[in-house]
Amino acid sequence: MTQLSDEGTYFSRLLEQLRSVKGARPRDVDLPKMPAALRLYQVTAYITGIMLLLLVIEMIVRYGFGYWVYAFAPHEPLVALLPVGPNDIYYHGVNVSIGVLIAHGWLYVLYLFADFRLWSLMRMPFTKFVQVALGGVIPFMSFIVEAIISRQVRGYLAEHEAARTAAEGGV
Repeated sequence: MTQLSDEGTYFSRLLEQLRSVKGARPRDVDLPKMPAALRLYQVTAYITGIMLLLLVIEMIVRYGFGYWVYAFAPHEPLVALLPVGPNDIYYHGVNVSIGVLIAHGWLYVLYLFADFRLWSLMRMPFTKFVQVALGGVIPFMSFIVEAIISRQVRGYLAEHEAARTAAEGGV
């Protein structure tokens, strides 16, 4: 990788920015909402990550081997691989391949909503929102980004709670 000034490589700076909670400036009124927003983000991150892995498998089966995944096709097992071709519209049953595509798309929208909610409550820089959003389109990345963001938010909440407790005890 190319070296950019004294700050390290571009990738290392992006990773450091993702790990940093600098720039977050949540309002005190939003702190009670953060645990629920974090939980929604965690759930959607895992669901999106799993659906993205299913999507990758589906793409390999369809474009690599030339098959659709169908369920409940007549005269076939419960789940069957049917060849991709000009007669696709005549297949009966449930096209699981298309179902995975549609489900991942809508669940990614929910992931973006959860990302936006947590990002707006934490009042982080916009680049953090974009980095987290990209976690839902790169296989395995949503699991990694979720761990980093969850650690940051929990740390911030614990730090704020300790400061609040110290302020109340000192009064």
